[in-house]
Amino acid sequence: MTARTTPQTTGTPTWLDFWCSDIDATRTFWIDLLDYTIPEGTPEFGGYTVAQKDDRYVFGIGPAMPEAHHDEAAMYFATDDIDATLARIPELGGRVVMERTEIPDTGAMAVAVDPAGVMFAPWQAGGTVGYGAVDEPGFPCWQDCITSNIEKSSTFYGELFGFTFEPMGPGGVVLAKLGDDGHFTVGQCPDQGEPHWVTYLLVDDVDAMTTKAAGLGASVDTQPTDLPFGRFAHLSTPGGAPFGLFTGNDEQGS
Repeated sequence: MTARTTPQTTGTPTWLDFWCSDIDATRTFWIDLLDYTIPEGTPEFGGYTVAQKDDRYVFGIGPAMPEAHHDEAAMYFATDDIDATLARIPELGGRVVMERTEIPDTGAMAVAVDPAGVMFAPWQAGGTVGYGAVDEPGFPCWQDCITSNIEKSSTFYGELFGFTFEPMGPGGVVLAKLGDDGHFTVGQCPDQGEPHWVTYLLVDDVDAMTTKAAGLGASVDTQPTDLPFGRFAHLSTPGGAPFGLFTGNDEQGS
């Protein structure tokens, strides 16, 4: 069962936003790529809107952050006490860039940067818990933290949200776990690359969808690549926000 109807445990990746200079163009890209239902945004919220599949929330599309050089993808962590989370961030070497903001009838959010420069957002659920589902076609299924310093980022998220880490692969990649459940990996950013989160969307055919995305103006940052449990690709939207596509195989676990 992958539907989500209740607030998630603190530390669980729970939501994704694309913050864009052209909301309408980004909305069109995602409708054309994955056939989401995405209503036009309302001026009261800067044009913010939400992609939906089968009447369930997938991710948000909203206005760009001030001084952003390109579109960005913001990955949200659940918290049951956003004020306590924000108080801890500077103590652990991070930086809060947008203080607690109430979203009426929905929840409370903030924006921060970890000590290695990776942006993330805490989310305290109110009326909206986050993704309507995970691990279903069209919905998020995994996250990668691409950082300039694996040790700094992993230590930070461990102390802030209680993750433990274990080696995952070459290059020092580590797996973040809450109890027995893996939630994301932390890996090294390429030279001259920009630290960021990548959220993967589950698709039936990663090769076909990567080709389709490129035809719609996306950049393919990593061509479809095999893993023991599936196949993935890294891309950026036409506006420059990172995202991933993933197709599992019979070896894919929970």
